[in-house]
Amino acid sequence: MGVLLSVPTESIAIRVIVASVAAALLGRLLLRVGLRTPGIRAATALVPAGALMAVVALTWTSFDLPFVMLPVDAVDALPVPIRDSYLHFAPLAAPITVAAWAAIAAVRIVLRTSRVRRTRGRLMGGAATAPTARVHRIASSVADGMRVPLPPIALVDDCPGGASAVGIRRPLVVLDRSLTERMDDGELEGVLAHELAHLRRRDNLVALLLGIVRDVFFFVPGGRWALRQLHTERELAADQCAVRVTRRPGALASGLLKVIDAGRPDAACAAFVPSGTLVGRVQHLVEEQPPLTRTRGGVELLAVATVLTVAVGAAMEVPRLVAGDAGDRDAVAVVWTSAVEPTVTPEAPVEHRVFQVYRRSQLETGSARTPVAPVIDDDPAEVSRAALAACAAGGATCPEAHARRSLPIQPRPTIRVDDELVAQWRASPPVLSSEANGLGVYWLTRRPLEDRVR
Repeated sequence: MGVLLSVPTESIAIRVIVASVAAALLGRLLLRVGLRTPGIRAATALVPAGALMAVVALTWTSFDLPFVMLPVDAVDALPVPIRDSYLHFAPLAAPITVAAWAAIAAVRIVLRTSRVRRTRGRLMGGAATAPTARVHRIASSVADGMRVPLPPIALVDDCPGGASAVGIRRPLVVLDRSLTERMDDGELEGVLAHELAHLRRRDNLVALLLGIVRDVFFFVPGGRWALRQLHTERELAADQCAVRVTRRPGALASGLLKVIDAGRPDAACAAFVPSGTLVGRVQHLVEEQPPLTRTRGGVELLAVATVLTVAVGAAMEVPRLVAGDAGDRDAVAVVWTSAVEPTVTPEAPVEHRVFQVYRRSQLETGSARTPVAPVIDDDPAEVSRAALAACAAGGATCPEAHARRSLPIQPRPTIRVDDELVAQWRASPPVLSSEANGLGVYWLTRRPLEDRVR
């Protein structure tokens, strides 16, 4: 038993992973240095996705996808040294690998959408009530100032983030009942303006689409960080939009501090995105930021473009350097094997032939008082008439033939080996191996044309 996953060194999968990791690391470094332009900060979180698309565009004509192999009994299969022998592998059809990827992505998307529905149902599950006259008055004033239609508003008993805007086609603003009672009019106005800003910017739709993209490219690292960073930037952008309408950043910061005082500062009552950090939002609201200049914005934009260029360049060159000019690292293969011990059923002991002859002679002469069933082998001619008569009369055990086969015969499926694919690879001795769990890492080398077996 076993399975072999082979990833060509210069395949699009390796290049995409290198580009995403490099873009995520450099993007986080840029954000720590201090990018201040909101649009550029959001673009920094999108750099991994931009690097992925650039790599796909550059390698479109030379797609080299990973493939999976299974052990077969075939001479032309790829021999891989396993322990003290060889195990031969043949590749699966490409649609099987694509179907596995599509199935995983579909399951992730279904789980995401079901989680969104459960969140909305939990918020509205039996405890939601209509807004009070005070809440409705303040919400109507904020909606008029932001020039957006007033969505339905519901009060619930438990919304740790204080407030949330959920839904896409039928948006809904949910408020925590106890927190609205503790907030004054200015604080409540700031919180409502923040949630209405999310609806104005269509952040829920954008978050859902980005989550689906993440589920499709689940194998690419850095996606989780990018989603969290984009959520943080959306929260900061909604705060800025609310402050432009209310002109009271201190009131919004005070409302967020009351959410923190409730004991759940990192819990956001949001359906589509992970939780944000309320403390960081308060710091951005109370700290006085120097005005942004066109020069600083240009420098930050150039830094983001540089990160994108470096990530794409690393994705194109690093796999080429790893493969080397010698061509002995054309692909890396991860092999899992499990030794299955054959099940051996012990055969029943067969009485020696001399005793069988003796008992048959006793039965034929009638000297034996109690008929005894003979023990026979595969030859039906060894069964005497007396034994058959005794069996028919019911006075003795009927003889049974003990069939013994020296060679077990088992049906085997017809296996077709992809000669073109198998003939071009040669496996090296294991680079890393573990006898305990049967895992091993091998380098695969492309065979020269003159050495390939057709």
